[in-house]
Amino acid sequence: MQIYSHWARTTLAAQNADGAPIQLIAYTGSDESLAAAQAAGRQVLQHRQARLLADEKLGEYPTGKAPLREQLEQRIYDTHGTLIAALTRNRYGSVVLNAHRVMFLDVDDLDLRQSLIRQRPTEPFSLIRFFRELFSPAAPPPPPVPPLALQEQLQLRLAAWLQLHPEWNFRLYRTRLGFRLLVTHQLLAPTSTEAQEIFAAMLTDAVYVRLCQSQDCYRARLTPKPWRIGWHRPTQPFPYDTPEQAEQQQQWQTQYAARSAAFSVCELVGEYGSGHMTPEARLLTELHDAACLGGRKLA
Repeated sequence: MQIYSHWARTTLAAQNADGAPIQLIAYTGSDESLAAAQAAGRQVLQHRQARLLADEKLGEYPTGKAPLREQLEQRIYDTHGTLIAALTRNRYGSVVLNAHRVMFLDVDDLDLRQSLIRQRPTEPFSLIRFFRELFSPAAPPPPPVPPLALQEQLQLRLAAWLQLHPEWNFRLYRTRLGFRLLVTHQLLAPTSTEAQEIFAAMLTDAVYVRLCQSQDCYRARLTPKPWRIGWHRPTQPFPYDTPEQAEQQQQWQTQYAARSAAFSVCELVGEYGSGHMTPEARLLTELHDAACLGGRKLA
């Protein structure tokens, strides 16, 4: 996992090779201290300034494997004192569980729906039907796929996987616009071969897969998206430059927490497979379910 305890925003008034002024900004993290994060930022900016003066292109701000700039809320350890997860607050204010090796999968309704549409049988080509449709009003769109059909498709995929891998165990949750799977029987690295196979078999969201691989952890949102509960995103980007900004963020979080109480993030559909849980998975399952379930409107 790429999680830092301290983040700093560092700026530098610089010039490019032509003498034109330019403002450089760096976001850097450290587990040692805020001062260490700031020192790392100054080093980054000095390196960028040197490249500018040498007329080298800086390119885009680092992405991909760059750590996510999120406020650390809590680190989670197993009974042996090993770090297994961390809670962070993402850019729009929701609390996210970052699990080192306990696997979560994010499956969108859209991907399941498209898969079902592709599976529908097609009629053989007919020249008569082609001309009839060519000069007739546009046909109505196909009927929408009911949510239950999407769930049944995912359950069939689970059943097929378990036929070949009976030792596996899944917990299946319904989210606002899809499903969440939690693998409990073993620990898996996001870049492992097994992880790639199950990502593909369950039609896991491609953006989510790339994020897990680049950050070397799985992510599960534990609190609602603010716009789904009638609230706005935080007004101050993290990290905060002044005590006033930090205070504004704290006020935002207080109101956000109060509004979130009327909503749930997901609901449990069922458990499938061997029933086995590693100690790490059991710990994170209890934390996840306490935060996400509740039988309220999904957000």
